[in-house]
Amino acid sequence: MPRTAVVTDSSACLPPHLAGELGIATVPLGLLIGDEVHPDGSLSSGELFRLADETKRPLRTTSPAPAQFLEAYRQAGDAGAGEVLCLTLSARFSGTYESAITARGLAAEELPGLDVRVVETGGLAMTHGFAVLAAARSLADGASAEAAAEEALRVAGRARLVGLLGTMRYLARGGRVPWIVHWAAQLLSIRPLLVFAEGRPRSIGRVRTEEKGLLRLVEYVKAHTSGGALHAAIMHTDAPEAARRLSEALCRELAPVELLQTDFTSVMAVHTGPGFVGLAFYEDD
Repeated sequence: MPRTAVVTDSSACLPPHLAGELGIATVPLGLLIGDEVHPDGSLSSGELFRLADETKRPLRTTSPAPAQFLEAYRQAGDAGAGEVLCLTLSARFSGTYESAITARGLAAEELPGLDVRVVETGGLAMTHGFAVLAAARSLADGASAEAAAEEALRVAGRARLVGLLGTMRYLARGGRVPWIVHWAAQLLSIRPLLVFAEGRPRSIGRVRTEEKGLLRLVEYVKAHTSGGALHAAIMHTDAPEAARRLSEALCRELAPVELLQTDFTSVMAVHTGPGFVGLAFYEDD
């Protein structure tokens, strides 16, 4: 069986040590601030929000170019892989999947003998990241590329992301909510709770304090699990203390078999703004 390399995009928010251990190659999305494109991961949170506050233009994210995926495929082949399994975030939110598909066509011409399979997980952030990890772990256990892709989709179908926003300003700047909603939320000290499940984001309520918000996140996980093996990942944007308290509460209440912690990358953080804390999770039988 030829060795299969895993390629993904940076929106997966994978903890760097796990990506390194499992040999996962990550292609960065881009963040357009003014006239300059910043590769995902090249800015600290402080730099990101400073630049965002300085520009008056809308903030935009950009998909990787097909050439970036093609280079990742080429490097996998040069390292001895006969196959590449490329897993991307939901095509509903980005053109990343299409870039990876275009690169697959280029690879068929430029990299003969390298078989490239592209799969859209349908996820965002660590709901996507957990699918990537599942595929890489399956391959490490000897699974075929097809079986690893199926495992990724199985995990993605179970994964949910629930989060507490610190501000609605950045959603308003991106046109995702009206400015009047942001102003009202700021005036009333309201912090929205959002969930991403089954391929769609939606609001699940509002709280006035961070403590109540963290409690609601844990309650949401309890309501959507049934005692199986819980895999969880805590993500945050400039909110390490809130992330720590959420981690402690989750361990105390639900004892996950796996608990990861990671920062939101720039392309994700620009939509949430500072103060975001989120929890991605899925349950195995």
